[in-house]
Formats: sequence, structure tokens, C-alpha cells
Amino acid sequence: MKEPLAIFPADPATLTARLSARAWDTPRIGIVLGTLFLLYFLASFVGLFFHEEQMPLARLILTFLIYAIVLATITLIHRKCGGSWSVDFGMGARNLKTLALAPLIYLAALPLLLLTAQFSQLLMQHLFGIEPELQDVAKIFSQDPSILQVLYAIMAIGAAPLYEEIMFRGLIFPYLVKHMGLAQGTLLISMLFAMMHFHLPSFAPLLLLSVVLCLAYWRTGSLWVSIGVHLLFNAVSILALNLMR
Repeated sequence: MKEPLAIFPADPATLTARLSARAWDTPRIGIVLGTLFLLYFLASFVGLFFHEEQMPLARLILTFLIYAIVLATITLIHRKCGGSWSVDFGMGARNLKTLALAPLIYLAALPLLLLTAQFSQLLMQHLFGIEPELQDVAKIFSQDPSILQVLYAIMAIGAAPLYEEIMFRGLIFPYLVKHMGLAQGTLLISMLFAMMHFHLPSFAPLLLLSVVLCLAYWRTGSLWVSIGVHLLFNAVSILALNLMR
């Protein structure tokens, strides 16, 4: 049975009920998260096997492997339970038309994202005396062009939005909404999303970005929309870093 494509669905309660109905049960969520934590634990030892100058490429390859293994785990569990990507994630072929909403949502959110980033930077500098630094990945894009930059761009623009949206918005967000409610679920998943990037200066803007992504998915019912917004955010950020070089 196909879920109706609803760009303009009914009331907020209906939207929240639709999202809650997509939540996986605790054992399936536990398998995915257990796999993820095990992979990150094993990845923490990667520094023992590579020289410092080899680490950027090693981290990139390791990240791709983690993405691939976790997504394969999700796919296998989903297929075994007879799930449908269209019904459970709004990611059917007919849902692709919702991607047209992504640029509009991104442009609408961009001023607030920029203000949040600027305010966060000023707060850290003047209140806590912390000088913001670029993330390790961002530092790569601020250097001279290289093959490594191209590979990281492919990860940031292609692989990361797909993986992170399926994991955070597609799996964990509906589970939290079902057990906690929309507001609490949105706040908690957004805090987790921002924290998982391990970069304090980016915490506030990433938290806000996650709220936008959550609400976009909640409103449209299609994960394609949040993937599209996430892709645009990463692509524009990379472009800005290259222009500032």
C-alpha cells in the first residue's frame, strides 16, 4: 500500500501521528545504534596504524566505510521487516518532486542560520574568551585545491546528507517523537546532531539547522526534502570556504 503524497496535509496532530507511525521499535533501533557505536569504537584506534600526514585520507575512507556499513544494516533490517522506503521514509520515486521545496526552505532559513552563527561566534569570543576555529574537515577546504578536497566534497555533499538524514531524521527522530512528543523529540535529536559534529563553535547553527531539517521532514513527510536542504547547506558552506581561501 502506497502512502499518499501530501505536500499540504491536514493538521499538526495528523503530521505528528504520521511521523510517529514510522518509528521503528526499540530492538531494531538498538541494533543500528549498537552497530554505529561499535564502528566508532573501532575507528578510535585508527591513529595507531597511520602517520599524521596519512590521517586525513584514512579518516575519509573510514567515514565512507562507516556510512556504507550502517546504511547496509538499516537496509537489511528494513527489507527483512517488509518495509517500504516510500511509506517509512517518504523516499519513493514519486516523492522526488518534493526536492523542489529544498531550495526554498534553505533560502528561508539561511538568514537565521547566518545570524545564529555570528551571534554564537561573538558570544564565544567575548563571553568565554574562546577563539572559534574551523573544523578539521573545513580546514581541508580552506587549503589549496587537491584530490583530497574533491573526495571530501563528494562525502560532504553526497554521502553525508544521505547518511545523516536517514540516521537522524529517518530513524531516531520518529522514535523520539513517538515516545516524547514533537517538541521534545526535535530538540533532543537536534542537540545530538550538533554534538556529533564535535565542534563547539558550530553547535548553535547546527542545532538550528537540525530543527529546520526536522520540521521540513515533519511537514512534507519526505526525507528527500531534508536531504536536499542538508546537501545545499554543505555545498554552500564548502563554496564559501573556497572563496575565503
